[in-house]
Amino acid sequence: RAAARGSELAASGAPACRAGAAGRLTGPGPRRITDGVADTSSFSAAPKRPLVLVVANDFSLAAAKTSRHLALALARIGYRAVVRDTRLNRWGAAEVAGEGAARQEAFEAAVIAKWAKLVDDYGVDLVVSLDLHWLLARPLFVGPESRVRQVHSFWFDDLRSHLLSAPMFPLDPREVMNGPKVTHHCYGDGQAEELRLLGVAQVKRTTLAAPAEYLRAEEPCTVRDRLAFVGNPGLPTPPSTAALAAMDRDARLAELRSLAREEMLDGLPEAEPTASWLRQSPGVRELLAAAMEARLARPHQAAVALLVEAGRAFPEAFDFLNRGGLILDAALLVKMVNRYDRPALARRWWKRGWMEVYGMPEQWKPFGVEARPTVAFPHLPAVYRRHAAHLNAPNCARDAAANEKLFEIAACGRLSLNFDSPDVQACYSDEEIGLAPDEEALDAAAEAVRRDPDAALARGEQARVRTAREHLWEHRLEAALT
Repeated sequence: RAAARGSELAASGAPACRAGAAGRLTGPGPRRITDGVADTSSFSAAPKRPLVLVVANDFSLAAAKTSRHLALALARIGYRAVVRDTRLNRWGAAEVAGEGAARQEAFEAAVIAKWAKLVDDYGVDLVVSLDLHWLLARPLFVGPESRVRQVHSFWFDDLRSHLLSAPMFPLDPREVMNGPKVTHHCYGDGQAEELRLLGVAQVKRTTLAAPAEYLRAEEPCTVRDRLAFVGNPGLPTPPSTAALAAMDRDARLAELRSLAREEMLDGLPEAEPTASWLRQSPGVRELLAAAMEARLARPHQAAVALLVEAGRAFPEAFDFLNRGGLILDAALLVKMVNRYDRPALARRWWKRGWMEVYGMPEQWKPFGVEARPTVAFPHLPAVYRRHAAHLNAPNCARDAAANEKLFEIAACGRLSLNFDSPDVQACYSDEEIGLAPDEEALDAAAEAVRRDPDAALARGEQARVRTAREHLWEHRLEAALT
């Protein structure tokens, strides 16, 4: 539940990376570069360090990809690493849900016994967790008698989806997420501010990164006249008729954002749970309207920060959402102002013949886009390198633009085109990636790539060198664990 006051949202900590003046490479420690590829011998030559347990959800493909790369990176910087997934625990928790306290307590005891044997047999000293998967064995990892020294939660997903996905985590987050052993690593201001609003103390900005394996991809660039986008439209829901009509006439993002705002506000009294919010606190509509209006002017600012700002004018409505643990639901509604950004950009370029789209054809079909099949994770580097440049349009629910694609595309030596949000600017210069203030500039950048793909490839190679020096998982883990 979000019980902390909005004034406690003051940002702290600096991003893990920053753009160097005139393209200079700056960061948390130089690494030798050989033909643009990181020399990891200095990592592997380090003395052996304690064992790290990587806790993930390998049933989810995204987590499977990342947990493997984290384990390999840990090994290269001298740690022993073992990966374990939580899917059997989650399935078991679902089975015993509603069967009574005794049955649930017995199941939890069995889970703890299983994980305790793992911790004891391997001598686990540190835990690295994707999102909140460590919570399923929380007494073992953070209890007073635990042998584990530290737990590091690296956030990849949005906060709301994990806190509300019962029976996986049917918990009051303040009781379990805080503690001297636990550090939450957030790659965006939105995640960090949401955690602080929940009263979580140990929050650190840790930018995402690329796997070192991607640096070694050597597939040639075979598509020089079309860019690519790899991913889904952002949300599984199809566009409204009005939004699709606006996209048909190439409406600008400002118009689509205003349309999305009106659609969200009009829908508040028509569906639960928002209809219940308005019955209990009618001022919620004005609060959300003000926060969404601010989002139109500042489309890359964290949604929770905009809610806090609007809450000064509508304190009763903000207090209702905050006390009721509804603030993350409200933040998602504010984020939805940007819901058409990604599909509108991809659709426009696809219809012009400028771009190929990969991923979830059934979700792209309502947008009028014929997408290629989803790319299996082992084939991502080959698809990235097939094209000279890629659109990097973030998912609106994540509330951050410096996503994994930003670093993965760069590691493969290819150019990414981005809106120049502050978190992206903090990681790469405009000599290494495309940074556009608006969609007109983004369109111009895409046309330039099609005219001169060799120039795009040259910038992509600079991004690869920068990534090898600063933006590998080795760099993030080294900084987090030492």
